[in-house]
Amino acid sequence: MNQDVTIRQLEVFVVIAREGNLTRAAELLGMTQSAASMSLKQFENLLGYPVFSRVGRGLVLNDLGRQLLPKSQQILGQLEAMVSEVYDQEHVPTGHVVIGCSTTIGNYLLPSYLKEFLDEHDGITVSVHVGNTNEIARMVRRGDVDLGLIEGELVVHDLYEEDWMRDHLVVIVSPNHRLAGKKRVSQAMLSRESWVMREMGSGTRSTVSQAAARQGLQMGQVVEIGHTEAIKRAVETGLGLSCLSELAVKRELEDGRLAALPMDMGVDRWFRMICVDGASVTPLVGYVMQWMRDLAMELGEKRV
Repeated sequence: MNQDVTIRQLEVFVVIAREGNLTRAAELLGMTQSAASMSLKQFENLLGYPVFSRVGRGLVLNDLGRQLLPKSQQILGQLEAMVSEVYDQEHVPTGHVVIGCSTTIGNYLLPSYLKEFLDEHDGITVSVHVGNTNEIARMVRRGDVDLGLIEGELVVHDLYEEDWMRDHLVVIVSPNHRLAGKKRVSQAMLSRESWVMREMGSGTRSTVSQAAARQGLQMGQVVEIGHTEAIKRAVETGLGLSCLSELAVKRELEDGRLAALPMDMGVDRWFRMICVDGASVTPLVGYVMQWMRDLAMELGEKRV
């Protein structure tokens, strides 16, 4: 290899892998499409092999690309951490940031880590608003919050979105339910069961409904309850099954108030960061977003 791979080439490769689209990747990186295309071509020429397969107008990682992606992310992550460490020593921003969180994140994930962050940053104050995914997206669009943390997919992709952490959902029942304690539970065994679900507009509701439709699962009666804690209490009493984030039911599973069914609904999802424009956030919001990325890496859930 007569030339070295550049940081910019790695950035182009990683962002295209995430977005699946050259034009979108170029926009996020602040490059022209031709410059991004040239950077990718140079990267592939240096390797001697392509890293993407062209599918329609999109780009999909091939075997070599999938092999190189985690290594490339690791290199960029280490560089990001090094630069942040030097910058943070003298350039920690101060001020107030408003974060909008969907329910699972706001109730079961963010609070403990946010306390640690605020203890280390006396000059930063934070307000947190909790709502469902659609509500948080609307707040971001209106400018009511600086940064959104949501579950699952946006209905309209008009905001900057960044995969943040993986979330695992589990099917839960009352310990007295006929399916509790079984070593194996099939999709057919869930047919026509009653379910207790979040309201429409909730990220969890959307994720579970889409998974059920994909797998042909016929749900019976669906009872809508707009709060996760109330859903857990309803399931405990035997009102029906539910599917919630493992984060939300960890304590109840440990103390036996709920039981998890041994099955995979295929409903793992991403928690995502959203904002109006990822390229023009304030230094303070950018600092908080970088802390979020570092937290995800620390917890072993860095985006892929």
